[in-house]
Amino acid sequence: MTERDQKWNQRWYGNQPVGLFYRILANLFAVIYHSRRFFYRIKLLKTHRFKKPVIVVGNITVGGGGKTPMVIYLAQQLKSKGHRVGVVSRGYGGQRKVEPMLVTPGADPAASGDEPLLMAKTLHVPVMVAKKRAQAVKMLITQHNVDVVVSDDGLQHYAMGRDAEIVMLDSRRQIGNSLLLPAGPLREPIQRLQDVDLVVYKGPVNEGLNYQHEIEHIYQLNHPKNIRSVADFRSQKIIAMAGISSPDSFFSLLADNGLAVLKQPKPDHHVFQVDDFSDEHITLITEKDAVKCGAIQNPCIWVVKTRIIPSRETDLALNQLIEQVMT
Repeated sequence: MTERDQKWNQRWYGNQPVGLFYRILANLFAVIYHSRRFFYRIKLLKTHRFKKPVIVVGNITVGGGGKTPMVIYLAQQLKSKGHRVGVVSRGYGGQRKVEPMLVTPGADPAASGDEPLLMAKTLHVPVMVAKKRAQAVKMLITQHNVDVVVSDDGLQHYAMGRDAEIVMLDSRRQIGNSLLLPAGPLREPIQRLQDVDLVVYKGPVNEGLNYQHEIEHIYQLNHPKNIRSVADFRSQKIIAMAGISSPDSFFSLLADNGLAVLKQPKPDHHVFQVDDFSDEHITLITEKDAVKCGAIQNPCIWVVKTRIIPSRETDLALNQLIEQVMT
């Protein structure tokens, strides 16, 4: 996380007062937002509808709220029920010459973006990236014979029609100071939560639907079949490195599992280089970052493979939503 990101986080999620200038900009943002929604409502702007259902997993806040893990879990649930699943994503951080782009497990992360490549490697379903998501959805349906599409983010992409919406929130940060950008972290007014089908929190909550992360195992980057348990690392000097939107969530997960680590946060979508890593001490990284490190040969780099564990109520709600959408 950059120093600039830390300052924004302190303003949005801490007790730092918000200046008048940012509040004025937030009011302007609100006018633009409501005007845009109105134009879609009166069909001055077009919403594309599809022959197959689309489920959006998104945020109303800036930054990661656990969207990609939920997309993976939801797609796996759909696959287990016999559905042909496709995934669409914006592909943030990727530089592409052609769109939409089909992301294969062997794709270049510099073109696809890290999250789409992780999903392609994990799910083995068609993953399509494009700035105009509606084009990607249409191509998945017409060229890849999917019967349901899951969108990784895209809650605010109203040109893309949808049949269900799931909003993810971080249980620690919640909605911060509840103000719109740039005064606060909200992409949309908090009232937007009343319109969605499910609100799911990443992390523990007293009330509401949630999931928590669990470490499945840890594997060596250059030799994925070399698998170790968390216990194998508890007595070692370890560096933890994360180029994700919320690196503290990764560091906390390691600490909760008894690992004492030297934290090295990086900016979201950081392009890792050989010099980022130590040749002497073990470095633990996320699966999302691992897809960008395939060309780096270093036996000290290990990848933390995680899975999400939804609460019983969350699992029930997700299955009810799937049944509702697919019938």
